[in-house]
Amino acid sequence: MRIIHRYLLREYLTNYLFCSVGFLVLLIGNFIFEISDFLVDKRASFAIICLLVYYQVPYLLMDVFPAAVLFGVFLGLGRLARERELDVIRTAGWSFPALTGPLLLVTLFLCIGAFYFNDLVVPAANFRYQQEIRKLIHKDFIPFVQENVVFKGPDNRFFYLRRVNEGNRTVEGVMIYQSDGRFPRLITAASGWIEEQYWHLKQGNYYELDAEGNITSVTSFAELVEDVGEDLSIFLGRGKGVDEMSRAELKKYMELYAKSGLNISSFAVNYHLKVALPFAGLILAFLGLPFATMFPKSGRAIGLAVSMLLIMVYFFTTVLFREMGVSGLVTPFWAAWLPNVFFLVLGVVLLFRMIK
Repeated sequence: MRIIHRYLLREYLTNYLFCSVGFLVLLIGNFIFEISDFLVDKRASFAIICLLVYYQVPYLLMDVFPAAVLFGVFLGLGRLARERELDVIRTAGWSFPALTGPLLLVTLFLCIGAFYFNDLVVPAANFRYQQEIRKLIHKDFIPFVQENVVFKGPDNRFFYLRRVNEGNRTVEGVMIYQSDGRFPRLITAASGWIEEQYWHLKQGNYYELDAEGNITSVTSFAELVEDVGEDLSIFLGRGKGVDEMSRAELKKYMELYAKSGLNISSFAVNYHLKVALPFAGLILAFLGLPFATMFPKSGRAIGLAVSMLLIMVYFFTTVLFREMGVSGLVTPFWAAWLPNVFFLVLGVVLLFRMIK
């Protein structure tokens, strides 16, 4: 790598790290302010507050990542343009693509790292954060209990549970109706407990029905282990939220919901966003390169203002297309990727115009 490349990368990465830390501090302050009333009401200790912040930091880092990349490009390359160093470098025979190629390559590696960080670290941290919040909410109460839970599972199974205890995963008044075979069947049980896809049922009856729904045989049991095919925790109040799941976990739940005949548009959009958002940094870097050299005499303030405007427009577009994807107006894949495609095309067009 040439000295000029190392010089440019040092400017870029220094500003990127500075902006990441600065934005992160601001978001942590805003986060603490937003939950301050809740923490005071629950009499949360300083250690708990620090733990909540610790678990929230990975999520906030992903929020600031695209903005930090764009600001790093603007401030780093913008300073070179403002102080005429960029003109000197280009006069020496360096083309703009040859000069900025390593910067984009480093940004690509940053985005790949952000993708794995977002897929492995962020969901785990979000899950731990939600666990701590639930502990604060329920610390003065008995374990969360639901009554009269009804849902449709995969393989045409319908479940009715009179009572579900989320704390120990026990159920009471169980009724499972399945009609995937030639003749339907019905299982009832007084109680039981759930272990992933296996339901351990006690004191119940196993009914076989004919095509008209009449009972043809009844078998009583003291204990029965029923394999329902999937872990149905998401239907029982114990499922993870979208932000608490990796792409592999989210895909599993998408398949489960699809088998149950439910709408998975929201899941599908978020599934693709888990890839699209980490690579937003590379897209905004492409867009930032031409803009950073457009206002060399206007100072840093103009660069910061343009950066903020681009970030706001990008995230507004992302939210807009996400809602369109959830509502079915756009396919989930394009709902996640169209903002990236649009801003990439805009950045490439401006870059070619600047080079010419």
